[in-house]
Amino acid sequence: MRTRAYKSGFTLIEMLLVVAIIAILVSMVVGVAKRIDDQSKERLCRNSIALLGNALEQFRDFGYEYKSPDYADLAFPLDCNNLSTTNLNSYLNLEIVLRNAIYPPSSVTFVNIYGAYDPSFSGSTAMYFILSQIPDCRTTLDKIDKSLLTNLGTDGNPMTISIEGASVVIATYPCTRIVDPWKKPLRYDYYPEFVDYLTEYPSGTWTNYLKDRNSAKKTFPVITSAGPDGVFDTADDISNVK
Repeated sequence: MRTRAYKSGFTLIEMLLVVAIIAILVSMVVGVAKRIDDQSKERLCRNSIALLGNALEQFRDFGYEYKSPDYADLAFPLDCNNLSTTNLNSYLNLEIVLRNAIYPPSSVTFVNIYGAYDPSFSGSTAMYFILSQIPDCRTTLDKIDKSLLTNLGTDGNPMTISIEGASVVIATYPCTRIVDPWKKPLRYDYYPEFVDYLTEYPSGTWTNYLKDRNSAKKTFPVITSAGPDGVFDTADDISNVK
């Protein structure tokens, strides 16, 4: 009698089914891992923004105000968003803001930023630099995770802030800014959106413009991260305002 020999093995359908199951399991694991990572970053972001809020409260309690004539009608906090790095005639100029934030020296005549600077950095840069001038605030800032601090420019190279007086370099600081866990600059809001006052105020009355602008100030600075999607003013934004 002849006996049939049966070969054991997987059919093509069985192999495809196994591959499909593995793919589903991998996608589930990746999805869960990404969600856990996002939750971890969100907690880190909220904690960091809370620390920044504490530092700003300490700054406010310190009672520090800008004494320069450039800010005769303005007290801290100033609007630190997208400060110009080229228009030296504008009071919304990063060089002027940093120069007048030095406490001391009062002999500062020039502040320069060296490196590939992006104006969108200005809010985080000015906020960190100003707060770091006050010892109590600096102690609070030291609690922020170092992975959220950077002084790299758009070209990936370090940037510096050079403080000069009478053509002599007084000090050089890293041009540090605070980013969120997704490596995007934080947004700092205190004043309403800047407008062309010559258009809004046909008479060109600077005093009225400043008066209206000051009356529209927020009660406390709002620090915002664009969240996981990297886009501001969307549902996943994270800020110190609930």
